[in-house]
Amino acid sequence: MEPVSKIWNRKFVLLFLTNLLVLAAFYASIPIIPVYCQEIGITGARVGIVLTAMSLATILFRPVAGYLLDNFNRYRVYLLFLALFCLAFPAFLVFPIFGALVIIRLYMGAVYSVCGSATMTLAGDVLPPAKITEGISRFAFTISIGMAVGPYVGIQVQNHLNSKTSFLTVFAIAVAALVCVSCCRIKYPKAERKKFALKDSIYKPALPFMGNMMFLMIPYGAVIAYSSILAQEKGLTAVIPYFYICLVAGMLLSKLSTQRMIDAGRHRVLVYVSLVVLVLTMASYVFLETGAHLLIAGFFFGLGYGILQPLFQSFVTGTTPKPKRGVANATYLLSYDIGIGIGALLMGFMQETIGLTTGFALTAIAYVVGGILYAAYSEGYYRKLRGRAAPAEEGREGVLLDHMERQVYTLPAAATVRDAITYFAQKRISGAPIVDPSGRMAGFLSDGDILRYLRRQDHTLAVTDSSAQFLEYFWDPEAAFAQKLDAIMDCGVLEVGAKRSITLPDHATLEQACRLLSEAGVKKVPVVCGDKVVGILSRSGITGYLIRRYLDRTDAQKPAAIPASQDQ
Repeated sequence: MEPVSKIWNRKFVLLFLTNLLVLAAFYASIPIIPVYCQEIGITGARVGIVLTAMSLATILFRPVAGYLLDNFNRYRVYLLFLALFCLAFPAFLVFPIFGALVIIRLYMGAVYSVCGSATMTLAGDVLPPAKITEGISRFAFTISIGMAVGPYVGIQVQNHLNSKTSFLTVFAIAVAALVCVSCCRIKYPKAERKKFALKDSIYKPALPFMGNMMFLMIPYGAVIAYSSILAQEKGLTAVIPYFYICLVAGMLLSKLSTQRMIDAGRHRVLVYVSLVVLVLTMASYVFLETGAHLLIAGFFFGLGYGILQPLFQSFVTGTTPKPKRGVANATYLLSYDIGIGIGALLMGFMQETIGLTTGFALTAIAYVVGGILYAAYSEGYYRKLRGRAAPAEEGREGVLLDHMERQVYTLPAAATVRDAITYFAQKRISGAPIVDPSGRMAGFLSDGDILRYLRRQDHTLAVTDSSAQFLEYFWDPEAAFAQKLDAIMDCGVLEVGAKRSITLPDHATLEQACRLLSEAGVKKVPVVCGDKVVGILSRSGITGYLIRRYLDRTDAQKPAAIPASQDQ
């Protein structure tokens, strides 16, 4: 495959559109199928069986999907199975009986298990190696949007036309996806095929993320499958299409407002915030009576999943070697199959016992369980995997570990400015991270922070260079300034320093580091792994590396010296 340098390259864009269309077609069929079943006389628990049949087939076939993608030409496998996926939608109209619909849904589950795993794997293959995590977090946004746009399209067509037209519309969307990916033309070298073994069809490093996301998808399955029925019970049928518009709006807002935090590796805060939002949203269904409440719930529902879905997908793809991404994605996406299937099945039982509103609220328990799993294991597990993957990444020159200063001088959070100044003089440094007793970064103090603190005391500055200012303050003979200096000496470093300091995650690229240093206008920045400082990256360190690389390339391009003749 030809090397690329941009995330939004031509093949990535085509795959992005393809996945969006495939997911829109798939999720558009979910609200159509229950209504269609009722029209042909299939009611009650048999509707749940038809819906759940696909999840069962997908779960069983996912391991085979991973094997196919890692042992055959991934692009050709995807083309074949996407074409087979398209045929499922007209089949609903050709065979309108219960047994046939169950078989069709089983068929859909088998082919969709390959389609769903293939696009994410192909996207990882066409991204620059140093930008896989950032690229996949963007690509996984198609899952969030497809899950929201699809049901909206399905409901709108179903309400204004009929079931036949609805299935034909979904078929047309799937065919458009097939045309789109056909223009991509990804070339792969011939793969070395291994014999299929069940133990190799599950990628064990992805299992913790799969198990964690499975709980988070249970409420999603409940909402997507039963929102239309809930709206009918509450007399809000006219509002339900706009519920999905609000869902998309929430996802878009979350993506636009959090992408920089995702790129900077601030995952923990995003996960916890999104879980709090989702728990409150689902709990509020107990009080649902108005259309405005339903729309607000849709918006915050989208806000939460617009963060969680791309984030967890990037955890998997960003830590998996290229040859194993097919089976890794197939393993991880089991979380969607199982979680959505459990959610739909649970709501089918709870609808007749405790009611949909109470049932929706109870699914918030799954978020609590998912949050506990993330805090107790998944977050630290991701950091560990990421730390192992970083040195082995392709494009190694973009890894910060090669260019940062590993000797980190830190200040304890209880230190005073007097302690800091003495420490700066001893170590010949101009700033240092502030850490709490557990070693977590709590802030940053520089000589410039001390000067700015003095400036707030209305002391007139004579020069503009921070180092010169620092010396000038120390040698100022005026008694008034001496008093101010004595006063600041006993201040705590957290009082004077920056509590919200700029940091870089240890898996950031060199390009991201250069951009941050330039935009923030700082000389150096702490490199963190979670909340722990693991190094300091400075402008001088990057400049030195770039100069060395330039000189090495210049020397390599020089013609070899011609040896002098013996006669001269």
